[in-house]
Amino acid sequence: MGASVSRHLGHGDGVWLWLEWGPIFRHRSRTMTLSGFQGLVFDLDGTLVDSMPLHLAAWAHTAREFGFHFDADWFYELGGMPSRKIALLVAEQQQIVLDPLVVTRCKTDHYVANLHKVTVFPAMLELVQRHHGLIPMGIGTGSPRINAEAVLRNTGLDRYFPVVVTADDVDLHKPHPDTFLLVARRLGVEPATCLVFEDTGIGVQAGQAAGMQTCMVRDGRPVDLQY
Repeated sequence: MGASVSRHLGHGDGVWLWLEWGPIFRHRSRTMTLSGFQGLVFDLDGTLVDSMPLHLAAWAHTAREFGFHFDADWFYELGGMPSRKIALLVAEQQQIVLDPLVVTRCKTDHYVANLHKVTVFPAMLELVQRHHGLIPMGIGTGSPRINAEAVLRNTGLDRYFPVVVTADDVDLHKPHPDTFLLVARRLGVEPATCLVFEDTGIGVQAGQAAGMQTCMVRDGRPVDLQY
């Protein structure tokens, strides 16, 4: 179930990466600065906070409970997608019968029981603190609001983000642009003036579909960003 990736060259400063859920454009290595951006938009899980291991552990537990195959890399790349939609994808790809609501409840219960273990990536916290009050900042996450607000409250990140858009606020989730477009609208800035921080392919695709520039976050650090 790993994501299939192939490259299509033909652009001077980067390549198109074709993921199983759609294409994203990845620039060749270059250094980016925050100068000129009027809005900073952050994914939450795996970007600001080190919560993806907890999500993966919850999915592994759920896979054992319901007897489906667990592929950590595949589940990680779907990190910006609501659990109910992931359950539907699992059922479709593995050709098994699953009740997405029951599966989601099992996964969510396991995750919520371990929420107290979530920590903030130090490099991302430094970036947020340095630009707090200087550039409007918001969060666009595929998590339900109750989980996102618990993470933000427990980690103290809630003080930095007046705008938080969750899976409960839009009908079309990542890789669709709706989440990030709503963040920009609530921040009062144009999408084209925003920079999105993301750790997954579908998140990057959502940012690009919104007309925003994107910055990958790997291992809790922004890639090719000078700040």
